[in-house]
Formats: sequence, structure tokens, C-alpha cells
Amino acid sequence: MVVSLPGRGWQRTQQWSQKRLQVVAAQDDPQATQGHPSPPKKPFRTPSVPSLCAMATQATVNLMTAPSMQYSSSLSCLTPELAELLLSHMSRERLLRPRTLELFFGCPMQKFVLNCYPYSTNELLRQLRAFTALKHLSLVNSPLITDAGLSVLCSLLKLQHLNLASCSKLTDSCLQHITGLKSLSFLSLDQTKVSDVGMVLYLQSAPSTLTQLSLNQTSITEATLAALPACVPQLRLLSIKHTKVSDVSALAELPSLQTLYLDGTAVREGSLEHLATHSALSALSVAGISVADGNNILQIISGLRLTQLTLPGRHSVTDAGLAFLSRLSLLSELDLTDYTYVTDQGITQLATMTRLKRLSLSNTQVTDAGLPSLRCLQELLELCLDRTAVTSRGVAALVTGLPHLQVLSLASTQVGDTVVRRGLVHCVQLFKLNLSRTRITDHGLKFLKCMCLTQVNLDGSGVTLSGIANLIASCPHITSIRASNPRAIPPDQVSDDNDGDNQ
Repeated sequence: MVVSLPGRGWQRTQQWSQKRLQVVAAQDDPQATQGHPSPPKKPFRTPSVPSLCAMATQATVNLMTAPSMQYSSSLSCLTPELAELLLSHMSRERLLRPRTLELFFGCPMQKFVLNCYPYSTNELLRQLRAFTALKHLSLVNSPLITDAGLSVLCSLLKLQHLNLASCSKLTDSCLQHITGLKSLSFLSLDQTKVSDVGMVLYLQSAPSTLTQLSLNQTSITEATLAALPACVPQLRLLSIKHTKVSDVSALAELPSLQTLYLDGTAVREGSLEHLATHSALSALSVAGISVADGNNILQIISGLRLTQLTLPGRHSVTDAGLAFLSRLSLLSELDLTDYTYVTDQGITQLATMTRLKRLSLSNTQVTDAGLPSLRCLQELLELCLDRTAVTSRGVAALVTGLPHLQVLSLASTQVGDTVVRRGLVHCVQLFKLNLSRTRITDHGLKFLKCMCLTQVNLDGSGVTLSGIANLIASCPHITSIRASNPRAIPPDQVSDDNDGDNQ
């Protein structure tokens, strides 16, 4: 269990936390300075015991790196899974060198991940020539690797997944080494120096297995997109975030395209209309595209059979846009965080989106008046109402009608103890709850005891150390509690319901 608490009453709290608790003293309780010992200067953490696997891995690495203890191919008999585990550990500890890889020569490894490794060089890559069974190679953020270093790929003909994102020295010349990979299905060249010249040439000989292509933050334009239908008609995923592309009409000719990321591009609304009837497109992201009217974008795409959607700019979407959005009845997630022009009128439109499993209305203008329409979302698992004007009465009435709710966040709202007694106790599947900066007090905590919560956030609420200790003692399922920066709440402000329930 992890418990984040203010410093007062430290010894008492520690007694409740013997089951491997990690107790963090926030040292910020304003009442802790009168007649009580000073809080500890540093957080107390129970000693963590490494797993047997971690200890065995470290011991093996110590043996491997000891002078004259190993020789080339001495670890060739290891299973691929064990070899990958050891190499991953050495990468994290920055112990991997060209000589180290020689120990594994002959091992039929299929996966090699060397992301963000500061010593990834052409020399290190050259050693991969011995691992001809590799199917997955990831070299994300390897700024020392150059085009010449990728010549080793001619030995890795079984590669299916190649991630070269943020290898900033790579240019169009690197593509000549990728051309021979006829089993490749995933290719990422994000944040490299590839351009239309190199990509169009590569696509002309791209394998029929290539289904996922990511070119984020490169200098490609519509010229590359125009080559896609003829060269890789089987493409299912395309990501061109933060490129100069403004016209995506060519993508309408990709019959298998299912996922498209256009974030931060200059795509025009008229161009998107060419995708309005795409039969296969199921996931679309248009966040940050430079359009004046987000509502119009939602109208254009409202006929698609989308299950995932990232919306356009929050300042250009209003209630009118939600009327179009509601037509996307297959969506499973919807994030309207900070869409400050969305009101109860727009929220009522969401009632038809009955497939939603995750919904965030944080920092919108939703009030209790808009909540009843959400009771239609019977498959909802996660709901966020942070920084809204909802009350205990409205939230309680809503959540009692959501039988599968597992995660609920009400941070920085005016809800109080009543929301627990009237609503939350009836959410039998709820395991994660955020009541930070609300008016919850120890009185409300008493009702949490009968729930199967595992994570609770009570930062900035009106609970006390005594209330937290009692909650820990009575709720064996809880593994994490946050309760920093407590505040005193006047009795007349504990709840937003004037029914005398808190007297």
C-alpha cells in the first residue's frame, strides 16, 4: 500500500501501515506544529526487497561483465526470452557494448529494443548481423546512428517491426537499406530527415506486408501521400502528425485504412470531406489542426464508423458540434476536457453514444441539469467530472444508474459527504476514486469502508489523520491513499445538500 499523508500523528499512522506500506510525510499540515513532534525530514519508506528474478539478473550481469569470464557465443544456448531480458537490463544500466553482444552470438533472439540508449552507435548496430532471426528492432532516440549504420539491416531479412523514430541523423539515404526488408509490416521514421524524394522511391518497392507507417514530424508532403494508394494499398495505419500536409484527399483511395493521425497538420476542411464516407476508417485524430470551426469538422466526419476520435481544438467546438458528435455511436472513449464552450445542452446529446466506456467532462460547463442524460451510458467504466459545477445530489443520482462504473473523478467540485452515502456506496464495481479538493470529511469516509476501493485520492479535502487511519484499518483492499494538504471545512459547508444529513 502507498499512503501519502501529512506529518502529524506519524507513529499512529505507521502502526496501521505494517502491510508493506510506503508512507510519505507531506509535512504540510498547518495544525502539526502545536504540541506535536516535528514531522520527519524525509519520507519513510519500508525497505523494498528485489524479486528473485531481479537478483538473478543482476548476478548474471556481474558475471558477464567480469574480465575473462565469458567468450564469444558463450551465451548462445540461452532462450530468446532470457537473452532479451538480460540485454534489456544491461541497456537500462548502460552496460551494453559491442563486445557484450558477441556473447549472445548464435542465440535466436527475435526482439531487440534499444530505445534512448546513449551508446547506440554504428559499431554497436554492426553486431546485430549475427541475429538473423530478429523480427522486432526498436532504436528510438538514437542520435548517434547514421545512414551507414543501417547497412546491417541487409542481414535481418526477417524483420517485421522497425522503429527508427528520433534517430535524427537519418536521411533519405537510409531507405536504401530498408528496401530489402520484404517482411516488414511496421515502419516508423518519426523525427528523421526523410523527405518526399526518398519516401516516394522507397514506396515504389515497399513490401506487400507493410500495413503501418509513421512519418510524424518529417518533411513529407502530399507527394508522399499520392504514392500510397498505388504502392501500399494494404496500409491500415498512417501517422503524419506535425507535417506540412494540407491535402489528404489521396487517402480516400486506401481501402484498408483504419487508423489515421493528422494532429498538428495544416489539413483543410475541404480535404477532409474526401474521407467522409471512408468505409474502413475507425480511428481518427485531428487534434490541433488549423481550422476555424471545429463544429464543421465534426459534421464532416459524423458519418464515419469511428470507435476512437481525438477532437479538434477545444476553443472551436460548442454544443452545436456535439450534436454531430453524437452520431458517432460506436465511440468507446470521449475526452472533452477543457472544452469550455460545452454546456448541459450539448451534454444531453451524448445520450445516444451508448458504447462509451470512458468519458471526461472535466472543466466543461456541465451542471446537475446535464447529468441525467448520462444515465443512458450503461457501459460506462470511467467518468471524470473534475472542475465542474456538479453537486452531491446530481452526482449521486447519476452514478447509481451506472452499474459498471469502475473509476470516478470528482476533483475540485463542490461535492461533500452526501455523495458518498447516497451515491458511491451503490457503485459495487468502483475501485478508483478521486475526491481531492472536495468537501469530503471523516463522516463521509465512514461510508467508504463497505466499498472495495483500491485507490483513493483525498488531497486538499477535509479528512483527518484519524479518519484515514480508520479507513486503512477497515479496508484491506486499499493499496494507495493520498491525503496531503488537508483543510478545515466549516460544518455548514461540509455538504452541498441542505437536508441536515451531516448534523
